[in-house]
Parts: sequence; C-alpha cells; structure tokens
Amino acid sequence: MKSVSQDGGECWRKWYATRQAHLLRLSGPPPKDICVDQLKLTTCIRYAELLLENQQIFRYLSKNHSTDLRRLQRLIEDFKENC
Repeated sequence: MKSVSQDGGECWRKWYATRQAHLLRLSGPPPKDICVDQLKLTTCIRYAELLLENQQIFRYLSKNHSTDLRRLQRLIEDFKENC
C-alpha cells in the first residue's frame, strides 16, 4: 500500500467516492426542491401568523372554527420552536 504522499491522495479520493456512492445507494438521492418547500412553508406560516393577529379574523375563527384555530396555533408554535 502506498502512502498519501506517494499516490497524491488518490487512495483517499477513491475511499470518499466509494463512501458517497454507498450513502446515496442507502438513502437515495437528496431532494432537489427542499429549499423551495422550506421557503413556501415559512411564507405560509408567517401569513397565517399575521392573519391571527387581526382581531376580526381571530374572533371569527374562534367562534366558528375553533378546532381549526387551535390546530393553526399549534402549527405556528411548532414552527417557532423549530426555527
């Protein structure tokens, strides 16, 4: 076996390439649109948060859609905890 200085690091490059190939085979390719999904989620949550700050909307939801309001509040709280 050659040292790193003798083979110019070729052994390490092969090891990393093999490791990367095995990880991709096990986990599948990484999602390409994860940033877009995160941006959309952030925008939707912030918009919902602004809607709930409006007192008329909040009163309407609490009177007519209380379960949905609680669910929306929980989503906003979970989002704030994770970000």
